[in-house]
Amino acid sequence: MTTDSHSFGIGIPENWTEYDLHGDTLAERRAEMLRHAPQKETRDAINGAFRSARRIMDGARRRGAVYAAGTTTMYEDGLLMAGLMVFSLTPPAGADFSAKGLAREFSAAGGRRREGTSRTLTTHELPWVGPVGRMSGIEETEIAEGVSSKLVVTHTFVPVPGGGRVLVITCFSPNIPLAEPLYDLFDAITSTFCFGDGEPETVGTAT
Repeated sequence: MTTDSHSFGIGIPENWTEYDLHGDTLAERRAEMLRHAPQKETRDAINGAFRSARRIMDGARRRGAVYAAGTTTMYEDGLLMAGLMVFSLTPPAGADFSAKGLAREFSAAGGRRREGTSRTLTTHELPWVGPVGRMSGIEETEIAEGVSSKLVVTHTFVPVPGGGRVLVITCFSPNIPLAEPLYDLFDAITSTFCFGDGEPETVGTAT
């Protein structure tokens, strides 16, 4: 992937799909899942998940997303939905563009955060980058007027070398009961991030 003069790579799990940011890949995946879901309850769950995904994608595109990937997989115990987006941001003059300042404003869905947000800011070490800021927790975001969604989120703030921009790697999922294993998965994915044209290793399949 390339953003302005800098290319970057990130490894996603084998059962994840790279998405176009206009939703065509999501539409294809939704149609495929509906063909294999005869029960109304299952079809309703699939349709609801993809409506939320489309809203998130639309909000992300408006806020500078340059890459998106994710999975929507039906298991015996329910539907797993998780995604990743990379945003390229440039600070306005005088803005607080530190990791802490970004974290106060940034949301996974590109909408307004609600009072249900509970996130923790830490410093993290990416193997191919060095120290970065990270915000993890449960985020409740208004993804459309009157429509909010709770998400497990991990935002990782990566300074772009030699410039005043930052890349924000956002991993998210509405599967709140799976928060702890999802944090581990999100950490494994973001740990593959690197600048340059190299191809990062694929993260093991998520289950």
